[in-house]
Amino acid sequence: MISKHAKTLASIFITSFALLLSGHALAESPVTTYKYGLKLDVAKVLSISKPKTHTCKPVDHLMKYVDSTGKIQTLKFKALSDACSKGH
Repeated sequence: MISKHAKTLASIFITSFALLLSGHALAESPVTTYKYGLKLDVAKVLSISKPKTHTCKPVDHLMKYVDSTGKIQTLKFKALSDACSKGH
């Protein structure tokens, strides 16, 4: 018969191992800078962030997304700032 202590240790080990594997699956890759023609594998967009500016100009945007394998990726790309749509 397995002791209560051994069951507890086994449970902790299994839980820790599962957390380690799930953390690895959600690990983020280094930032990729978009270049024309780059093939993207976007299954789901998580967020798009951009700096606030009062001047209409191209600025860096960061898009975090999940690819078809479930890995979180970050893409850096240039786009016009929000000020451009406000007539500044």
